[in-house]
Amino acid sequence: TAATRQKTSAPNPNLSPSNDRVAHRRQVHRRRGVVVFKKIAVACDESVEAERAFRSALELARFASAELSVITVIEEFPAYIGYVSATAPDVTRLLVDERRAFYENLQAKAKLHAAEVGVTIRAVLTEGSEVASIIDAVERFQPDLLVVGLHRHESDLRIFGGTVHQLAMHVTCDVLGVH
Repeated sequence: TAATRQKTSAPNPNLSPSNDRVAHRRQVHRRRGVVVFKKIAVACDESVEAERAFRSALELARFASAELSVITVIEEFPAYIGYVSATAPDVTRLLVDERRAFYENLQAKAKLHAAEVGVTIRAVLTEGSEVASIIDAVERFQPDLLVVGLHRHESDLRIFGGTVHQLAMHVTCDVLGVH
């Protein structure tokens, strides 16, 4: 009925400003009731789960003619690396350089795979905490969708508070977890 239509189309006063922004962005990219992702980001490292997430994001970007950003985080070394630095300072620099070269090579391979299917990607290489770095990259790129690989957990309790859960709680875009 008209009253029902009017009631359901009224703005939701319970939406926070960030949720309102997300709702608006979803409305902007809707075509005949289907959400169209124009900007997709994928978190990518050397894990099998990240490889599956990359393949899925690449296929989605190809299908939707979307921009694709590959976000790779070079995480900080553990605290005990300080002992290595104290005894052999050159080793730490060598480890940093090798790690950066490894991830740059990983991103170069991603670009090649993307080029094979006609998708151009933007490679984002950042350093720091995994979650904070991905959130920062997402805020800069402002994708409609963030694709992440899901690790298989033995216990559902380990999922809450994990990387994907933290990302989903802090980014304003949709999050797709890929097994």
